[in-house]
Amino acid sequence: MNAVLRRITTTLAISLCVCASVNAQPAGPWPSKSVRLVIPFPAGGAIDAVTRHLADALGSKLGQPFVVENKPGAATLIATEAVANAAPDGYTLLIATTSSLVSNRFQFKKLRYDPDAFVPVSIISYQPLVILTNPETPASNIKELIDYAKQHPNELSFASFGNGSLSQFSLELLALRTGTKMTHIPFKGASEALPALVGNQVQVYADAITSSAGYIKAGRLKALGTTSATRTQSLPDVPTVAEQGFPGFDLVSWAGIVMPKNAPKEVVEKMQSALSSILKSKEFKDKLLALGQELPDDRVGSAAFAEQIKSDMPKIRDLFREVGIAPIN
Repeated sequence: MNAVLRRITTTLAISLCVCASVNAQPAGPWPSKSVRLVIPFPAGGAIDAVTRHLADALGSKLGQPFVVENKPGAATLIATEAVANAAPDGYTLLIATTSSLVSNRFQFKKLRYDPDAFVPVSIISYQPLVILTNPETPASNIKELIDYAKQHPNELSFASFGNGSLSQFSLELLALRTGTKMTHIPFKGASEALPALVGNQVQVYADAITSSAGYIKAGRLKALGTTSATRTQSLPDVPTVAEQGFPGFDLVSWAGIVMPKNAPKEVVEKMQSALSSILKSKEFKDKLLALGQELPDDRVGSAAFAEQIKSDMPKIRDLFREVGIAPIN
């Protein structure tokens, strides 16, 4: 009897192992089920709008739904850490930003994720920022804003879409180089910062054109200048900060898709191929332009993304030092 029981037990154990092994295997070539695109910002902002357009295009091209999941807060830490800890199977992707892969290295003494533990797939958009004011603020250009801030030190407060973001740096740097003092108030994203600016709870904000264009056109906010080196096609009549007497002022945010490190090579390559086709298409470029975004063809792909991160590292590090922002725990 004992021998029979042992044989039965062994047979069951082997069967369970085989079943487990079968269940662990992917159901078919990637993607064989829905793919998550995790965004570190609330719905309604610039990156959210771009990602949703991209998700639709990827779903059509690859035959499975690409589901957008918003995980805002904590200077992109929540979303970035979640994807860093996800299975490296290609079904959980991060919409990474300058903050998540570069700025957070200098903003925090210790991160609960490794910024290098991701595979860069491609940048999906570049975002020139526009410096905005509430209509009640007596300034119609950058010089007038600076003059008013000098005459009323610490009276103005400015919003950003997160600590350590280029939204914050744009105004911190402007204040530093002009000897003015303004109070920084960080928000989780444009969906929170813009209503605060419209309601005059804050007076200044550097935002992506995507989310602020409607407010500008409606006259609810004033556009004083853009932070890119050259004028943006989305707001051609708005001069750059550099044009207005601050040469060398050039801060442009970006967003890109990354996968957890150790993602299967064939999955990464398939995603890169699909993205390249979509990002270089006229249809997607037109959508980007309508959303105030830009993406030159030579900036598409893994190599260009890796180079962007590498070139941003010393620039962002020096910004932290110049502005005097010490890393926090």
